[in-house]
Amino acid sequence: MEGYSATFRIKWYLLNVNAVKLKRILLPFLALLFFSCSSDDSSNPVPQDETEIPVANFIVVGQDLNNVYQFDYDATSNQGQLVNLTQEFNISRNYLTLREVDDLLSFYFFADGAFSLIVKDIRTGASSTYTDFYSNNPGQSVAWGINTKSNVYFGFFGPFGARNLGILDVEFVGDLGRDIAIDEDVDFVFQPLLFQNKIYFMYRTNQGDYKFTFYDTLNSSAGPILDFGDVSISFLFDEFGELAIVKNGPNATLEFYDANTLEFLESMDLNFNTAFSVGPVDGAVIKDNTLFYAIPYIQPAKFSSGPASFDLTTQENTIIDLFSIAAEVEQELSESIGLTVQIYDPSQNVFLVGYEVLDQSARGGVLQISNEGTLISNVATTFVPTYIIRN
Repeated sequence: MEGYSATFRIKWYLLNVNAVKLKRILLPFLALLFFSCSSDDSSNPVPQDETEIPVANFIVVGQDLNNVYQFDYDATSNQGQLVNLTQEFNISRNYLTLREVDDLLSFYFFADGAFSLIVKDIRTGASSTYTDFYSNNPGQSVAWGINTKSNVYFGFFGPFGARNLGILDVEFVGDLGRDIAIDEDVDFVFQPLLFQNKIYFMYRTNQGDYKFTFYDTLNSSAGPILDFGDVSISFLFDEFGELAIVKNGPNATLEFYDANTLEFLESMDLNFNTAFSVGPVDGAVIKDNTLFYAIPYIQPAKFSSGPASFDLTTQENTIIDLFSIAAEVEQELSESIGLTVQIYDPSQNVFLVGYEVLDQSARGGVLQISNEGTLISNVATTFVPTYIIRN
């Protein structure tokens, strides 16, 4: 710094010394401030919005004191369309049974020795009525009926006084009808399930053995018969179309069979006391290696059953606290409720549970419950739901 005065050189020196001191003070402070902010960000992240479980669409059939109804609920608009089936299609409350096959709802009636049937397409709204289309043969005792668009199939015992089980195949239009023998010396036949053009059903012999078979509606023939001895069984189909048969009891097992040949495929344990009704497992679904079902409650209890799921891989059974959900609904309604129907909808991953308000008002509603047991929605109805249709 030659050429500068001594005074200037001293001032320049002091200025640089102070700048260095300031750096030594500020840099640690800024570093501390930075790490402190980083630490705060990691320990207190910005809260994210919880993912809402979507409300599901559904179709439900039910009745009040005078009429039968169909209610189509649209979750997007949070509104439903109510159809009075009694007024529009002459479906009275005294129907014998209701069957659902594909998009068809079929209401069976029996009067004066003859069967009548009202069929409604739930998608198009079209309907057909077959009045007294089949007169009951005195030599045959009809146990159940199920139908496609063109034919109705009756499971029956006959001839008169015999316990021989057969299938009666009747066309709606025309005089064609045929009897197909299934087995002899049968004590009881359980309800059927029509799946991919085959009617699957089971029965119990007079010796107490449980047997299972099907009737092929395309070629009018009976399938092979599986004999499970004295073990009661229930059945359903998984998402791949395989037949799943539950051997009930405290040491229950689940067996899979080819639905077309009834050939055995595999077996696995069910580490819970199933106590399913013999025959089709109503409202149950096997999806993603999980059984979604209605678990029967040990009685006495407020309800007979409630939503549950069983992981077939981990053997873990998850039981939803339906009693707490019902208590919440009852508090909202200021009335007690009773459950009427329950299914699992695999397309929307939700349990649908119908209930009746126990105040003699003939009204009710449908609860939507998630797999984790969260009450998603409570949709009130002006009638009592008795049947829920999967989408």
